[in-house]
Amino acid sequence: MNTQGTTRMAAPEPRHLPQHRNFKISYGLLQTLGVLLVLVIIMQIVNERFLSPVNIGNLLGQMTVALIVAAGMTIVMIAGEFDLGVGSMVGLSSALAAWLMTRWIPLEPNEQAAWWTVLVGLGVPLMVGPAVGLISALIVTKAKIPSFIVTLGTLMIVRSLTLVVTQGQPIPDVPPLLRALGQGRWIKLPLPFDIAAALSSGSISDLIVWLPIQNTVWIAVLVYAAAWFLLERTAFGRKIYAVGANPKVAMLSGIRVDRVKIICFAIVGFSASLAGLISVMRLGAASPNSGEGLEFEVIAAVVIGGTSLAGGQGRVLRTVIGVIIIALTRNFLNLAQIDLFWQGCATGGIIIAAVLLEALQRRMSVLH
Repeated sequence: MNTQGTTRMAAPEPRHLPQHRNFKISYGLLQTLGVLLVLVIIMQIVNERFLSPVNIGNLLGQMTVALIVAAGMTIVMIAGEFDLGVGSMVGLSSALAAWLMTRWIPLEPNEQAAWWTVLVGLGVPLMVGPAVGLISALIVTKAKIPSFIVTLGTLMIVRSLTLVVTQGQPIPDVPPLLRALGQGRWIKLPLPFDIAAALSSGSISDLIVWLPIQNTVWIAVLVYAAAWFLLERTAFGRKIYAVGANPKVAMLSGIRVDRVKIICFAIVGFSASLAGLISVMRLGAASPNSGEGLEFEVIAAVVIGGTSLAGGQGRVLRTVIGVIIIALTRNFLNLAQIDLFWQGCATGGIIIAAVLLEALQRRMSVLH
């Protein structure tokens, strides 16, 4: 028996493959960061006050709701599913919170809501989102109906319930404590922003600007820290990637695929409910149209961030870049005084471009 010949026939595994794979991942990240950098440069040229501390702080606050929802959407899309009901769930959660705190028990003029009604107004919406997510997940997993269709139905149902709760009218007068929490800027960060002042004075200390950060931004930071830990440092996170990559293989490996998807839908429902509460605290009121169309912007941001539409691939921290790109695009259109009616075309174009880019990258990875 020629063992020497057998040894020659066994080709050694190429050692450059891991580096090649990491290069492709890094290339996608650099591509996304490049788009973000171009947007920032263009917007600074259009409006020199764009990088001012006040404007940056306002932009961060405006992105908070989309950021929180996008974190949950990233998780469910990595698992290979969609949830189109997140925007309407943001609206219903904000409406329920405002109604329970201001309309559930009639108040006299200038009378403040009792502390326990505030707690109920905060707690009930946080349970409604996961409950709706569980119902959608059970229909998707047990009836084997595509999540796109199921969550499209929940979008319509939940949006209708929002109109029922609000009666088509805004609900103002959210308790002052919550408004102070949502609109306050209790922490400031030193960032090197004021380049012009530093050049004119010649002092490096003038380069530092104290950036006021809205309190709600820190809630989004905690959400992303939890989502990153779940996906990157837990066994359940590895199961999410396995289910999204190939559900049949995951099932043969002993993973309970349906349970993983049900939990993912509950997570995205919770993130939408939390975003609804953030919206109420920031605005001090609930609007019947709150969250309308948010689901499509969030999906576009998640795809721009590198999460695959087919599932099994994505990083939650890269989703932040996608949300920022969407927000900067809207801000740029406002600065350029583009009519509001045309801004939907830009958002739709970004969605199509993101999908085409994701398909192109997937095809290139197959070829190589």
